[in-house]
Amino acid sequence: MVKLHLGVMLLGVSGLFAKLIQLPALDIIAYRSLLTVVLLLAILVLSKSKIRLNSFKDYKIALILGLLAALHWVTYFTSIQMSSVAVGMITLFTYPVLTVLLEPLVRKKLPSVRDILISVVVTFGISMLFPSLWSSEIALTDDYLLGIVLGVVSALAMALRNIGIQHYFTEYSGTQSMFYQFLVTAIVLIPFVGNTPMDVSVDNWQLLILLTAFFSAAPHVLFASAIHKLSARTAGLIAYLQPLYGIALGFIILAEVPKLMTLLGGVIILSAAIYETYLSNKQAKKLYKEP
Repeated sequence: MVKLHLGVMLLGVSGLFAKLIQLPALDIIAYRSLLTVVLLLAILVLSKSKIRLNSFKDYKIALILGLLAALHWVTYFTSIQMSSVAVGMITLFTYPVLTVLLEPLVRKKLPSVRDILISVVVTFGISMLFPSLWSSEIALTDDYLLGIVLGVVSALAMALRNIGIQHYFTEYSGTQSMFYQFLVTAIVLIPFVGNTPMDVSVDNWQLLILLTAFFSAAPHVLFASAIHKLSARTAGLIAYLQPLYGIALGFIILAEVPKLMTLLGGVIILSAAIYETYLSNKQAKKLYKEP
């Protein structure tokens, strides 16, 4: 349980690097991806794990997953840079609801009425992040508005990536999957970085290495270790503490004070996501027990 909470907290901290590293989001993700590829490749080689994929079709799937991952990471960090840690993390955690709405389409089915109603609740929660909708005295800046939109785009990309992994990439380990996602992201983004490696300051390189080693790779290792001892349901519900850790640390480290309406919207969004996760896990458990 301690390992799981530590992993969630480290993931919560990762969003703060969007503000701490003085580089555009695209540059941060490109260099982080390059560093992570080297780290994961070393892990795969030292553990004598298979690196190659089984077929050309799997390489095409890996390419699509990598493009979705790149979109998810860049829009997530940009969302935080344009708004706040709280807004970026809260909008990102609409992905569980987006997942349950989109996944039935993969199976050529329509979402259930329950899922549609929960999505309406989440939409209401997102609307509370727009203070001008609730108070005529507060005006949204263009950056803040774009930050919210990009946060939702990031959640959508994450939901599609997760669905793709679950349905088309399950025969590969998490390390293999993440290796190819980071590899594609690095290949796609490196040509577009605005700062060459020589332009990046020593302080920013130190933060990038810290982000890679302790707030990207380490949380996944802790998660993998903890899940062996805990149920998937417990792990999934604890994961929803990530925005709480992130917002709290954003307040402590960056002195970002979230607005009351932002917090209320976050409570609604996270409550809906937790409820959806609980019902989905309960249904899956019931189906598993059936002969």
